[in-house]
Amino acid sequence: MARVRLTTIGVALCAALGMAAPSLAAAGSVSGTVSAAGGGGIAGVQVCFRPEPETFETICAPTGADGAYIAEGLPDANYVVRFDADRANLKYVSEWHDDAVSYLDRDLLHVGAQQHLGALNAVLADGGSIAGTVTDEDTDLPIAGIRVCAEASGGFPERCVDSGAAGEYQVNGLLSGNYRVVFEGGNRVNYLREAYDDVSPLGPGTPVPVAAPDVTLGIDAKLAPGAQILGRVTEMGTGLPREDVFVCAYEAAPGERQGCAWTDATGNYAIRSIFAGTYLVAFQPEPLPTGLFADQWWQGAATMAEATPIPLVPPETRTGIDGQVRPFFRSTPRPIQVSFVPRPKPKKCKKGFHKKKIKGKKRCVRKHKRHGKKAGKGARNGGKRRASR
Repeated sequence: MARVRLTTIGVALCAALGMAAPSLAAAGSVSGTVSAAGGGGIAGVQVCFRPEPETFETICAPTGADGAYIAEGLPDANYVVRFDADRANLKYVSEWHDDAVSYLDRDLLHVGAQQHLGALNAVLADGGSIAGTVTDEDTDLPIAGIRVCAEASGGFPERCVDSGAAGEYQVNGLLSGNYRVVFEGGNRVNYLREAYDDVSPLGPGTPVPVAAPDVTLGIDAKLAPGAQILGRVTEMGTGLPREDVFVCAYEAAPGERQGCAWTDATGNYAIRSIFAGTYLVAFQPEPLPTGLFADQWWQGAATMAEATPIPLVPPETRTGIDGQVRPFFRSTPRPIQVSFVPRPKPKKCKKGFHKKKIKGKKRCVRKHKRHGKKAGKGARNGGKRRASR
């Protein structure tokens, strides 16, 4: 049986995002089994509990070899529960609690503090599949790493998978119906996005029929290489490389975003799979109601209107499209160097003197002789009697 607990990382994330961190001391748990319609447990299904409303992160538990799972550390809340076979591209159709294939039909599940709900089971139906091969349209060589998505009506990805070393792919777990199949290189592989059968990526494409649990074969694609923009981002003032900077290429007309990428630890980025056009590159863009702003546009431009356009024709690659961004708060602060000035050692008092605080300052004053032990009591009593007179 696979188990999962809400880790301290998750609690820290909730706190960082300003969300209510769930109390682990008063948390509930849910267990059950996920099995196939023909019998037998299913391994690798992610059983995910998303709070409704979303006040903290989703908690998921994987099923083990026998299909059993247990999700622990669930705060008192209502949950949308999903039995997710998509992540492992299993042949089964994902569903929501209770036996709902559509999100709109799902039921909420309440889990109370310190409450354990057992036997929250699910039986997943066998889904259909779409399979084929992805190759280069000029060389006929296979392309690995192409994201292939079978989209249901509405344009939402129903299931996605990456092509293998031989360009092969198989999208599983699909309900019977017609699907739009889209092939996309993104920033992983430099190939232009298109829909089956070799049509515009924005068009409806040729529908691909699926009859579960059968496999629809021969849905192949021959892709054309795209253009690329490569560069490096550094910090203003220091020249240090900047990681996790958002860089986007926008079409000069009509101004639509074509592609974006994040910089790596060395400050480098790559925007791939770009169509022919003229582009403006922005570093840390921020869309606002008054317009599109950025820390900097290519070649140091402060505004989009001043940005230098970059014409591109696939399979062209433009390098050296560098930029700078403002410094920002570092999660790991740099060590602060502090110079310590040693204090002068205090001077010792000469013989017969000792330190005494006078008007807030320590000074050397003469020591007074004390009475001996034998005479001490008498002297003190005498002093009292004299004072009383």
